[in-house]
Amino acid sequence: MTGSDMPPLTALRAFEATARLSSFKAAAAELFVTPTAISHQIRQLEEYLGVRVLDRTPRSVSLTSKGKELYEATVSGFADIRRSVARLREIDNRKALTLSATTAFLSHWLVPRLAEIRHVLPELDLRLHASETIVKLQPGEIDVAIRYGKGPFAGVEATSLRIDTFAPVCSPRLNIVDLEDIRRVALIHVDGRTAPRPLPDWPRWCAGAGISGVNTTAGLHFSNGLHAMQAAIAGQGVAIVSLVLAADTLASGLLVQPFHHVLPGDIYHFVCAPAVSSRSDVEALRQWMRIELDAPRS
Repeated sequence: MTGSDMPPLTALRAFEATARLSSFKAAAAELFVTPTAISHQIRQLEEYLGVRVLDRTPRSVSLTSKGKELYEATVSGFADIRRSVARLREIDNRKALTLSATTAFLSHWLVPRLAEIRHVLPELDLRLHASETIVKLQPGEIDVAIRYGKGPFAGVEATSLRIDTFAPVCSPRLNIVDLEDIRRVALIHVDGRTAPRPLPDWPRWCAGAGISGVNTTAGLHFSNGLHAMQAAIAGQGVAIVSLVLAADTLASGLLVQPFHHVLPGDIYHFVCAPAVSSRSDVEALRQWMRIELDAPRS
């Protein structure tokens, strides 16, 4: 197709607007030209095509049969152009999306899934922010966050993702098979844990599991769960950890969960500033996390 195979774009725009609005005057106002200019463009289009596309009377404008055929084509064509332009603008103006979460959640759960996020959401420009405290959500700074607790959370829109549970885990090298084996291994403690309440610690777990006579204060003590899980992977003892955060190490066989008894945890929530809630990238990430947190790891 060459340039001569197409009528002038300005003439097609004038025709489409006139046909849609049934008025030279209204079309002229929409396109910021004079009614005389619109009339001239329509006449130029008809000369190019060799057919009449509009019937004109002093009070109205209507489509001829040929004009109806051309109008359907222009409506469809201009609609396709508008959609393409909107899509290109959205891609060009795409903003980075910054997500804040604890170091443990990022390290154990989210970072191992970044390749999956890039595959499923290739247009998502995700930035990660680690914080052990609740950060204020500000569009353009920290847009969304993963918060842990019962809720509600003031000033944000929150979506519940997953109820957490805690249980003892250890290296399979320890060969723990029954409750009595707890007596012969070191217990690993997380002294810096502040949530959930009541704390998922060894006294509560032993009481719930029906095991007594265990010194539930002895063993290895760490200030955070990251180090406690690493010690468990290294075979240094048994640690009570979040089964959400331990999902990958359990699936890979680095850790095992030798006992069925679990302690309740709090809820993981996806939260965002109300100003960004309707953004397509925010909604896409929220839905992906909803599905992925419910999916068993293999």
